[in-house]
Amino acid sequence: MPGMREIKAKIKSLKGTKRITAAMKAVSAAKLRKAQDELFNVRPYAEVMKGITEGLYLRENPAIHSIFKVRPVKRIELVVISSDKGLCGAFNANIIRNVNRFARQKIEEGVEVSLTTVGNKATQFFTKYSDLNVRKSIKDIFRRIGLPLAQEIAYDLYLGYTSEYFDEVFLVYNKFYNALKQEVTFEKIMPLSVEVEEGTPVAEYTVGPDEKVVEEAVKAYVSAAVLRALKESETSEHAARMTAMDNATKNAEDLIRKLTISFNKARQAAITKELIEITTAIEAMK
Repeated sequence: MPGMREIKAKIKSLKGTKRITAAMKAVSAAKLRKAQDELFNVRPYAEVMKGITEGLYLRENPAIHSIFKVRPVKRIELVVISSDKGLCGAFNANIIRNVNRFARQKIEEGVEVSLTTVGNKATQFFTKYSDLNVRKSIKDIFRRIGLPLAQEIAYDLYLGYTSEYFDEVFLVYNKFYNALKQEVTFEKIMPLSVEVEEGTPVAEYTVGPDEKVVEEAVKAYVSAAVLRALKESETSEHAARMTAMDNATKNAEDLIRKLTISFNKARQAAITKELIEITTAIEAMK
C-alpha cells in the first residue's frame, strides 16, 4: 500500500488536473454557444441554396449540364472533416472508423475511393496509418472555418466532378443534434438528384441561354453544403470536448475522493501504530 506522502502527491496532482479539465469545459461551453448560433444561421442558407439548385434541376434538362449528369460510379471522393486537436472523446475516432468501413465496402464492390481530409486529425491518420488514397489534405482549419474555406474546398470538388475525375462526392462529418448527441453523417452532394412526388409544385425559374447561370448556382450550392458541414463539425467538436472534459472532471473528483479515504486510512493506521508502540513501551517499563 502506498504511503501517505505518495497518496498526498497524487491528490495534489489530480486537483491540478481537475482545475485544467474544468477550465477546458468552461471554454468549450462558451465556444459551443457561439458555434450553435452560427450553425443555426448557416442551416437555412444551405437549405435555400439546395432548393434553388433542385428547382433548376427540375426546370432544366439534366443531360445538357455536366453537374447533373449521373455516370456509372467508378471513383468516389470522400471529404472527411475532423478536428485539429484532440481531447474531444470519440469525435475523431468515430469519423475514422466509419470512413474505413464505408471505403472497404466500396472497394469490395470494385469502386475506387479517394479522400480529401479536412483537419489535422484525419490528415495524420489517413496519411500515416491508412492505405486509402489521400488526394488532398487541408490542415489547421480551426481558426479559418468560414465561407472562403468552404469555397476553396467546393471549387476543387466541382472541378473534380465536372472533369469526371470522380463520379460521386460525399461529405463526411459529425452532425450536431444537441450537446450530448452528434452523429457521423455521409451526405452525397454530387451528382445532384431530386426526388419529387407527383403533384408537388415546382418553383418557376426563367434561365437565359448562358449556361453560367446554372454553373454559378451549383457552385453556390456546393459551397453552402460544405460550409454547413464545416459548421456542423465545429459545433459537434465543441460539444464533444465539453462532454469529455466534464467526464474527466468527474473522474478526477472520484479519484480524489478515493485517495482521500486511502490517505485517512493510512494516517489512522500510522496513529494506531504509534499508540501501540507507546503503550508497549509503557508496559515494558513497568
